[in-house]
Formats: sequence, structure tokens, C-alpha cells
Amino acid sequence: MTSPSPSWSGFSASLRWEVIRWVRSRRVFLLAVPVVAGPVGSLLAFLYLKVASSDTAGLLGVLVVGALSGLVVLDLCALSIGEELSRRSHGPLLLLPVRRSALYAGRATAVLGATLGAYGIGALEVLELAHLLVPGSGSQVLALEPVHVALGMLAFLFLLGAVAFVAALVTGSASEALGLGVLAGFSVSVLLVYLLLERALTLAVPAGLAVAGAATLLLGLRTYVRMDVGGS
Repeated sequence: MTSPSPSWSGFSASLRWEVIRWVRSRRVFLLAVPVVAGPVGSLLAFLYLKVASSDTAGLLGVLVVGALSGLVVLDLCALSIGEELSRRSHGPLLLLPVRRSALYAGRATAVLGATLGAYGIGALEVLELAHLLVPGSGSQVLALEPVHVALGMLAFLFLLGAVAFVAALVTGSASEALGLGVLAGFSVSVLLVYLLLERALTLAVPAGLAVAGAATLLLGLRTYVRMDVGGS
């Protein structure tokens, strides 16, 4: 029976250590924000605005959950690497020799998987609340399907997290990574609003955001492969 490769060992150890850091620092409770605060905030918005259409309510709920999830994604992605690089305190706790890219890939998988999963749960909750509490079937806002917006928001959050994660790798600072992530989010939001007003917001746009996020993350990790010992 062959033993696991160093890269896989480093990946799994990094993933587990990231979860342990969340529990010890109590940042794990941030994952409850989209799941709990998102539906509660959406419910209050439904009641306050007196939304009469379940489609409009679904859109509003997805936007509320997406906004809260964006804050969590930026926070955890920036801190997952930027905090370590600034303190230089966690590296010796992982088994060496391993590829540095494998360590970072493990952390990226943990933070992006957890935050996007929390968003997904929150989005499903608000869509279900919209159908249960707002039975009306009025006209859709700007002809947008709530489910399509939810999937588009998922791609947007993935890109946002990838930018913050890679920015933390490059700058070595959680605060700078957070600022760059906010700037990227604002820039992409302006572009999306422009496409929406021009009625050019199709399903190809979320696909493009997802591809851009994956390319950003892979390029950042590939760059740090060259920093491994011996160039391996």
C-alpha cells in the first residue's frame, strides 16, 4: 500500500488546520451570518417593503444574503493567508517537506468551500421563505429569475474570494487584501449594473465570473509553486 504523496498530505493538513484556526479564534461563527442573519434580514425586508410578488421577494432575499456573504468571504479569505504571512507563526506546525502551493490550496478549499456553502444554504432558505410567505405571482423585476440571480451571486462571491485570497498571498497583509477585495467587488458590481441596464446580463456573465475566479486562484497558486524548495 503506497503512502500519500507529500502534496496531498500538505493539502489535507492545511485544510484541517484552517478549520481548527476558525474554531479556536471563533471565526467559525461568521459562517452562521448568511445562514441565520440572511433569512432574518430578508424576512424583515419583505414585511417592511410589503413585497407582493414571490419572485421580487426571492430577488431581494438573494441580494441580502449575497451582501452578507460577501463580507464573510472577504474577511475569511483575507485572514486565512494574510494573517499567517504577517505573523509567520503557523508554518512550523505543518509537516514538511510539502509544496507551498499545496498548503495554500488546502486553505483556499477550506475557506471558499465553507463560505460559499454557507451562502448556498442561506440562498435556499430565502427562496423558500419567499414562496411560503409571499404567495403573489406579480411581474418579475427587470425580467430576472431569482434562481439565476442566486447562481450569479455564487460566481460573484467565488471571484471575490479568489481575489482576496491571492491578494493576501501577494501583499502578505490581511488588511491590504481586504481592501483590494472590496475594490474588486465594487468594480465588478459597477460592470454588472451596466450590463443590467443595457439588458446584456445573460447566463454567460456568471460563467465568465466563475472562470475569472478560477483563473485568478490558479494563477496565484501557480506563482507560488516556483517558491518551493528546489523548484519542485
